[in-house]
Amino acid sequence: MAEIAGMKVLVTGAHGFVAGHLIERLTEAGANVVGVDLWVLRQSYLNMSSAMRRTDLVEGDISNLQQMQALFDEHRPQVVLHLAAQADVTRALANPLGTFEANVRGTYILLECARRLWEGDDLPHAMVVASSDKAYGRHEHLPYREDDELLGLYPYDVSKACADMIARGYYRAYAMPSGVVRCANIYGPGDLNFNRIIPGTFRSLLRGERPVIRSDGKPMRDYMYVDDAVDGYVSVMNALLDGEQMGEAFNFGTGEPVSVLEIFEEMVAIAGRPELGPEVQGEASRELQDQFISAAKARWLLGWEAQVPRHEGLRRTFRWYNDKLPELEA
Repeated sequence: MAEIAGMKVLVTGAHGFVAGHLIERLTEAGANVVGVDLWVLRQSYLNMSSAMRRTDLVEGDISNLQQMQALFDEHRPQVVLHLAAQADVTRALANPLGTFEANVRGTYILLECARRLWEGDDLPHAMVVASSDKAYGRHEHLPYREDDELLGLYPYDVSKACADMIARGYYRAYAMPSGVVRCANIYGPGDLNFNRIIPGTFRSLLRGERPVIRSDGKPMRDYMYVDDAVDGYVSVMNALLDGEQMGEAFNFGTGEPVSVLEIFEEMVAIAGRPELGPEVQGEASRELQDQFISAAKARWLLGWEAQVPRHEGLRRTFRWYNDKLPELEA
């Protein structure tokens, strides 16, 4: 990690799953972290982490220009890691207006606040924006690469494609030191969105219930452990602080896609509950069938590579839920 000890870093969506892990990493490196979220959650990975005590947490709405301008004026961050979003695909479909407000408007407001603050400043800066592999939409070939068009089809996909292009456009127009991260499906300790296949399945198995699979179980996805995702964000941040890779997007994934049923079977084996077969609903009709990405560009230009094999990542994740679920459900 770049020398960020003492550097002011703003992380949006601080109570989110990945953001919590990222804040842990940053505070361990000595950064002065300001975390902003729409509300303070009683249950979040950050709340369960010692990093909570080392983070200046602020309630704020990233789609509110006045609030964000005041936040930037007060804290004057040198680095912004923008992870706040409506990240649930199902909720995004049910509430497109709120999704576009958070994911699109929120992104250009943060970029504009950073532009105003950093203009004429000689210090190194970095604005890292979370996009998604979903922004690619549907293509005839797999895996997706960074020079493929962004063809998002549904509200979540479209909102991420818009935020992605806006972030890169700010570099082209204003030399903003911005970079974009497009991750595969991220899993690991602390994901409390139980609509997702991994936390939802582990919770059901620990409760002794049949897990629900919303799709037909056949879609192929790439599942990446959260520590590897954090490494990806940090590697883009470091490059930008070094004045490199500005305006670029990077894919981060393992390159080892599996079907939903395959990863379900792996989780059942780890949990030791083979008698609990899935309830396959076959209802996820507005999601892409197969989707996975190439991380060759990140390996080549950033020296990044996924380090945690899926079986090991799933074992770590199961141990966390096994330990924490009683506390979460108390």
